[in-house]
Amino acid sequence: MNTRLTFAALAIAGLSFASHAATINTPQPYQLLLVDGEKTKHSALSSVHSAEVGAGKHQFVLEYVADFSTRQNIRVMEGDPVIINLETDADSDLSLQYQKPNSYQQAREFLRDQAAQITVIDKRTGQPVAAEIYTIHRPAGLDLTRGIQDYLKENNKAFSGRTDAAVAAAEAKFGAAPVDADSLEMLKHWWSTADKDTQRAFQIWAIQQQ
Repeated sequence: MNTRLTFAALAIAGLSFASHAATINTPQPYQLLLVDGEKTKHSALSSVHSAEVGAGKHQFVLEYVADFSTRQNIRVMEGDPVIINLETDADSDLSLQYQKPNSYQQAREFLRDQAAQITVIDKRTGQPVAAEIYTIHRPAGLDLTRGIQDYLKENNKAFSGRTDAAVAAAEAKFGAAPVDADSLEMLKHWWSTADKDTQRAFQIWAIQQQ
């Protein structure tokens, strides 16, 4: 089905569903690097272990980092990035479930196939949530998140931003029409480079155009 997903429609859709938040928690040794293609506020001194998102499709990028160092040896385990694609309800309370390694050797074994050992559960029910979970090779370079973003884009695995909720809101506002892909990508580029105040001002402007 062809849909018209203008930037204004996506902005309005984001406002429409902002009041309903799902949560995901990734306790240590995992931390969140990217949520829906956007870098979290993690740094060398501060890690991020939770995020709130609206109902719909989402992509989370995680990293395993654990320190098993002793006085004799420095043993910091860093796993390949884990990609999780799933769809949430508005009130989902998601968390990771896996057998946590307790030693350096256990961590080495775990990281050989960590994606196969991770399950996402909804803590409201204790039941697993359908999710696509896989790893990618750890990108070279100092900017890990940029390397991950570039890899996902090059392999057509990046988060598209076209959630079902956003599509429905866009169709309700504008009807169905072919997408101008070039214009959409340019608008998404300017949105991603704008600061929060500018994004908020644009959202207000977009609503006023209706």
